[in-house]
Amino acid sequence: MYIVENKVFDTFIILLILLNSIVLAAYDYDDRENCSQWNKFLNTSNNIFSVLFMMECALKIVAYGLINHYNAYLRDTWNWLDFSVVIVSIIEFTSIDALQLKPLRTLRVLRPLRSIKALPGMKKLIVSLIKSLPNLGQAIFFCTMIFILFGILGIQQYAGVFY
Repeated sequence: MYIVENKVFDTFIILLILLNSIVLAAYDYDDRENCSQWNKFLNTSNNIFSVLFMMECALKIVAYGLINHYNAYLRDTWNWLDFSVVIVSIIEFTSIDALQLKPLRTLRVLRPLRSIKALPGMKKLIVSLIKSLPNLGQAIFFCTMIFILFGILGIQQYAGVFY
């Protein structure tokens, strides 16, 4: 608990997420076979990040428990994303034929989203965005109806000019 609850640990994890985001952005997607030294280096660093995130997840599971305790790791919905990214990394490490699981590597992109739970202001923004999604659907429906209305009026006006 001392390690997991420490602010230095949280800062270290956020720094890892930031560095991992930079590594993910620096990947050369033109080199699909990973022949270049740059992509080999980035893949190695991604593996190191995966191991570090697995260790973080394991430490938190040992400290908080997985499910049973009231303050367990998976009782916090913000940890679900972390856990799923770690599980995908474990599947990727244990796979014999890595080519078949290559699409799972795209889920690494979800790693930067882990920083949301560390920043309370960002957490509030995401929660309010999720709560506003049903109203967003109504706004899109309203805008669509306005576009259709003006489209019909435009066609009527266009047809009236040439007759």
